[in-house]
Amino acid sequence: MTKTRPPWQRWLDHIGALPTQPVTWGLVLFFSVWVVLDVFVFKVTGGLANSSFDAMVRARVYVAAPDPRIVIIDIDEASLARMTKEFGRWPWPRDTLATVLDHVEGQGPAAVVWDILFSDADRISPGGDTAFNEAVRRSEHSHFSVVRLPKMNDKLSEVTGADLPNLWVAPPLNVISGSATVALIPPALPAIAASRLGFNNGYADSDGVLRRYRYLEPLVDGSAIQSLPLSVLRALDPSGYQAYVAKSGRSFVGDRDELIAWRREGPAYPHISFADVFDQADGGKPLASVPNFAGKIVIVGSTAPSLHDIHATPLFSMQAGVDSLAAALDNLLNQRHLAELPRWLQAFFAVALCVGLAVWGQLKSIGSLAPALLVLPAALLGMSYLSLNGSPMFIDLHLAAGLALLFLALLRYWNMLRRNYWCSTPAFGAPLAIWPLARQDAWSEGPLDRLIDAVERYAPDCRVVVCDFNEGGLATPRWPELARFAAVVGPQSVLTAVRSELQLELGHIASRYDEPVLLEACATREALADGVLAAWHASKKTDVR
Repeated sequence: MTKTRPPWQRWLDHIGALPTQPVTWGLVLFFSVWVVLDVFVFKVTGGLANSSFDAMVRARVYVAAPDPRIVIIDIDEASLARMTKEFGRWPWPRDTLATVLDHVEGQGPAAVVWDILFSDADRISPGGDTAFNEAVRRSEHSHFSVVRLPKMNDKLSEVTGADLPNLWVAPPLNVISGSATVALIPPALPAIAASRLGFNNGYADSDGVLRRYRYLEPLVDGSAIQSLPLSVLRALDPSGYQAYVAKSGRSFVGDRDELIAWRREGPAYPHISFADVFDQADGGKPLASVPNFAGKIVIVGSTAPSLHDIHATPLFSMQAGVDSLAAALDNLLNQRHLAELPRWLQAFFAVALCVGLAVWGQLKSIGSLAPALLVLPAALLGMSYLSLNGSPMFIDLHLAAGLALLFLALLRYWNMLRRNYWCSTPAFGAPLAIWPLARQDAWSEGPLDRLIDAVERYAPDCRVVVCDFNEGGLATPRWPELARFAAVVGPQSVLTAVRSELQLELGHIASRYDEPVLLEACATREALADGVLAAWHASKKTDVR
């Protein structure tokens, strides 16, 4: 008595009975549409790429050496604790900053970069504001940061290039009217407003991790404002600045966000405690921990968690913003730009890869793609990883790797259903004929798929029997010797009609085959397998005992 198959198994049988080409190219079309919509509309597949990119960054073999000119005067927790006794909690009176600025300026630095926002006047200590304003006016190397507010607020702002002329890129990119306003938090002190300026925003990705830095931002009138690192480049390397601006003007599409070429885990640049610098500047004894700042690019910022300039990066879940600024500045000064493949090119490559896999499966067999299921995605991710080690472009193949993995997994699952269907034992209403086949090796996935292709093409009323067939594949046959024997089973009239077509195909995949042998109708796979063995006995050309 034949056991009734559950509805879900019958549904899978219908899927397995579908022709190969429509299924294969249907999957190609589905994934192609999905990739195009994801890349240009929904943009939902960045999570996997971001996490694996972060792992690649941490595991790099080659990392560029940090610029030895860059040092950080660090408002760390130790400085907060030491200076609280005399100046109270942060923010301290700004004459403390003026003392440090005059001390550093007196040693002839290349630049003094302030990763501190001076957006409000000090109502408690106005004398400190006056002292710092005068120190800034005397400074020849200072660069100050402003905070760029969301673009949607630009129309509500009254700040133009006439108010903060040193924030705008010079010469302008493609100015149309020159009347653009910018929403930002401007400096409160007049000497800072007249000094070198740049925005210093951290634009994190959707998962909250900072991976890119924005060096330029275009405005509606065709002009652009510069970042804090670009302000430093403008002062230290005018020709490099002009070349960067000119290049940006030619290829400007949206904001100029670039991947940050991180140096290494841990503080890549020397950190000097602000309290130590202040003590020496205030007449104290020279300290071994405080270097000479001549020719240095000095960044004044904070790593103290209590001051909240902390964000996640590929290196750390809590990295100080001043270290990220130092890395972005280092990249710009030394032209270590890490370009990315355009998203449309990533999509094209992913779709082309699926098409190539589909063509290979049609010309060879789907079973021949088995090694590619893991090897191909790993190879693509390996290429991406290698591009992070000293290459000027990150070749992001995450999309292609993920798509190839999904495409091959679905294709192999459907191929398993297809094998189960064509190697099943439907009830035949007429006496059966068995066409016995043998190979020197076991019937592996590739030859079996080609045999099924031939039966599907020339004898769709027949089925395939492999003596040691396991549902789900033939990767590990239980009895390899027994798995050498197979047969095409079906009505005698059908096998007789398509004999010549099958013989031509079988000549490529079976080392031996005999004349069809008549067999009574069978209802189970085991009975058919026994019939196959009996057929080989009858042929007297092999011993299957």
